[in-house]
Amino acid sequence: MKMKKLLAFLLASGMMCAAFTACGDDDSSSETESSVTEEFSEAEESSVTEESSDAEASSDADASENESSVRQVQTQEFEEAVVPQSGDAYLSVVDGQWWLQYFGNDTDYLTYDAGVVPITGNGDYTVSVTCDTDAIRYDTTGDANGELVANGSAFMAVQILDGADVCPNAIITINSVKVDGAEIALTKQSYTNTETAEVGGEEHNNIRANIYNEWVSDDALPDDARSAEGNLSELADTSAYSAQIIDNTQIGDWTTIEVDFTISGME
Repeated sequence: MKMKKLLAFLLASGMMCAAFTACGDDDSSSETESSVTEEFSEAEESSVTEESSDAEASSDADASENESSVRQVQTQEFEEAVVPQSGDAYLSVVDGQWWLQYFGNDTDYLTYDAGVVPITGNGDYTVSVTCDTDAIRYDTTGDANGELVANGSAFMAVQILDGADVCPNAIITINSVKVDGAEIALTKQSYTNTETAEVGGEEHNNIRANIYNEWVSDDALPDDARSAEGNLSELADTSAYSAQIIDNTQIGDWTTIEVDFTISGME
């Protein structure tokens, strides 16, 4: 009986030792697995952080490059667009191709360095347009140093913005038209009349003297046409007056046009 109890005790002790040994192996395995998981997570986090940093650095570099490009464009110096104010005289011009023009708008190609002058009373004045600017060369060719020359003219007139309101009695007499310094002969005399013009998106009651306007016939002059001699409707002979006072075929290639004129009739 004692022998059986002893064998039973020994057997039970052996089973307990085996159980404890198994438990010890599970803890070790768990610790090992946990360690590997932590190391993998740290490596993965490090990789993601590095990739994120690289992406941010690349994005910053691109942004810096774009900012530099924008800055160069913004700081590039061009001539200012010229827009006439109420009471200013300006030269309306369209080239022979109806491409380069100036009607007093800051969106017109010939707006840069346009010679606009305020009318302050009777006297002599000069207005002009030019395509010899970096701004118009850049606008038309994409290169401020590009080549640009205008050719001919399909329309030309001296206008006073809001002239019918601010100087209604003013008379514009064209004295000379110069193309790149060379004077174009006047074949007729100019007259002044009222014309509605759209400038800056608004309609203005201008007065003007046509230099070349093929749409106005000498046989149908405006009712309010006038000159230094008086209202044309009251003159016995108006054959000397025209809306076409130059031969526009005499205008070839050009960069600058200047018009000298006299204002009279103002009090």
